Amino acid sequence: MSIDRSAPAAGEAGPGWRVISQASEKGSAAHNEDMSGATGSCAWIIDGSAFFSGAARTTGESEGAWLVRRIDAILRANPPEDLAFTAWAEGLERQLHQDYAALGEGHPEREAGEGPSAVLGLIRLRCDGDACRIEGAVIGDVSILIQDGDRVERWTDPSSNPFEARTIAAATADGHLPGEVISPKALAQILSNRRWLNRAGGYWAVNPGLAWTAGLRLFSGAISPTATVLLASDGFMRLVDVIAHRDDRGLVEEAKRIGAAGVITELRRLESADAQAERYRRVKIHDDATALLVTPG
Repeated sequence: MSIDRSAPAAGEAGPGWRVISQASEKGSAAHNEDMSGATGSCAWIIDGSAFFSGAARTTGESEGAWLVRRIDAILRANPPEDLAFTAWAEGLERQLHQDYAALGEGHPEREAGEGPSAVLGLIRLRCDGDACRIEGAVIGDVSILIQDGDRVERWTDPSSNPFEARTIAAATADGHLPGEVISPKALAQILSNRRWLNRAGGYWAVNPGLAWTAGLRLFSGAISPTATVLLASDGFMRLVDVIAHRDDRGLVEEAKRIGAAGVITELRRLESADAQAERYRRVKIHDDATALLVTPG
């Protein structure tokens, strides 16, 4: 999916984001657990996952896809245009807990932290004439890249990096088998990592069964009306962080030149050329890849 819009939606008031390009493509797994969106002064990127014991509570989609879709729906219906991000996150935490409980009674064999989780990046635009300010809230390993003239800045949450490194080591220890999405060793490591989810010294993500708002990271900064902001899932950021085919600036420039969908095509070509993850160490051969490119509009 690729979207190009040159003006705010009809009836939209106040400063808002103009979407330049938007794309999302599923990876090796059965469901795409990424979403992105923009409405009014807010734009967001969401990347979900679901690893647990026992049967899923959802049918027709993974629990990770359900969680991401639910967060996206809440943002579209009631974006935090004026509400403090911390207060909005506290309300989201309560709502998701209720929504997940409504899916079923759960499974006693699940340990704390198992079930669906999602990482999230949310930005808001504030403008007064030509003076603009961007405010951000991030939990987990999504990335927000801000290009403004010669300046490129990345907002993210690095708390999962050491845990991801352990998972990659487990996934690549015996090599990838054809058709295997995640190796048994990697899955075991992911479940082990989950014991550190939303704990001091661990890593953070939105989870309907655990408190998570303490892990929210807040950012803000002045930007010009011509700035460009790229919101990306870690699957999209592989071109920088795993394959090193681009740097942050180069990734934003490439997304502006060929669109987010074009960048994903480039990414898939490089991943497919390393189908056993021997050159570029990673857990899945193809991860869900999603990006949203916006500018003040």
